[in-house]
Amino acid sequence: MFSIPLELPEFEVIKQIFHKDRYLVHVEKKTIEERCPYCGFVTTSIHDGWTKMVRDMPVFNKPLYLIVKVNRYYCDNCDELFTQTFESIGHKKRQTNRYREYLYERCIGTTIQDVSKKEKIAYSTLERIFYSVAEEKEIEHKKHLENHLENDGLVISLDEVSVKKGHQYETVLMDTCSGSVIGMEPTRSKNSTKVLLNNEVLTDKTVHTVVIDMWEPFQKAALTVYPSACIVVDKYHVVQKVNQALDEVRKKIPGLKKSRFKLLKGMEKLKDDEIEQLNCILEEYPELYDAYFLKETFRDFYRASNYDIAHDLLEEWIDLARNSPLPPFHQVAKTLEKWKAQILQYFLTPYTNNRIEGTNHKIKNIKRRSFGYRNPERFRLRVFLECTGTIYDQIA
Repeated sequence: MFSIPLELPEFEVIKQIFHKDRYLVHVEKKTIEERCPYCGFVTTSIHDGWTKMVRDMPVFNKPLYLIVKVNRYYCDNCDELFTQTFESIGHKKRQTNRYREYLYERCIGTTIQDVSKKEKIAYSTLERIFYSVAEEKEIEHKKHLENHLENDGLVISLDEVSVKKGHQYETVLMDTCSGSVIGMEPTRSKNSTKVLLNNEVLTDKTVHTVVIDMWEPFQKAALTVYPSACIVVDKYHVVQKVNQALDEVRKKIPGLKKSRFKLLKGMEKLKDDEIEQLNCILEEYPELYDAYFLKETFRDFYRASNYDIAHDLLEEWIDLARNSPLPPFHQVAKTLEKWKAQILQYFLTPYTNNRIEGTNHKIKNIKRRSFGYRNPERFRLRVFLECTGTIYDQIA
């Protein structure tokens, strides 16, 4: 006769009942001794008892329910009554620990609503289970982070991710080397960033480098919390500024919408016919030619072999941009002049936010698949759990 292997050592199976849509397994605890939670005395005196239905892991795609016999004990030492406890079932829980863990894992990378339908479990129940387990996992992940982050010479990154239309951003603190999220804060202000940089995970760590974009509150907060840290402006954000200036020049010329790709991409990556089309456009529009020349010339800056060469190239480029007839590049020159020291720091401590761009993409997917989150704390918890643990499992 078919028998379900329960694999829960603390229980003895009394009987099994098979229905078309589910399985029922009656169980009771093998040991009758219980330790009193009030005085620590071990007793076998059963006062009364009842049964409760507890959902367990599915079998052959059918729900499995345990009908658990629960005893209430009388303590002969302190005269208190207390309820029997189980290793595999939490206090007042209607699911086994392993089934709750299974549901949590099912929800990672997808929505609670989707898992609710597949598991035939009420959305509100699954939501409660997921966030209950998630809070426990958050503690585990923080300990995991503390153990795996470098104690000395830690490199961290600050970046923002858009969470709502209307320029509403979350500031994200990440470990630069792994792209793992350390924490999030709801605004990009200096005070909010200071709170983030004082994250408990970083308490006993020595931060060597902070990688940022050219957002001044990030720099002010970083220097306040870590005054001896090196500040490096992420090179991709610098290149983006130059590309945006070129795109502004393009937008002022009617009929060049389809040329954006050819203008922004490096010439060495274009096909022969695309190069020919690009040359025709640049010959026709002198302003665009100047903008494209500045964009391509700037690429030489990050190809520099050392700090001194990079310094000279950046100075030359800023002068070229400043003296050009193109207002968008005047603004870029002003910005790069202001952040020159932090931009050049890249050639002494060559870190970028390249690794964390994948994490940013994952964060946006978390927001997108749930059509946004009404509770921002739950959104941040989701991000922390989905963008931390697996990364450190890989590098551990």
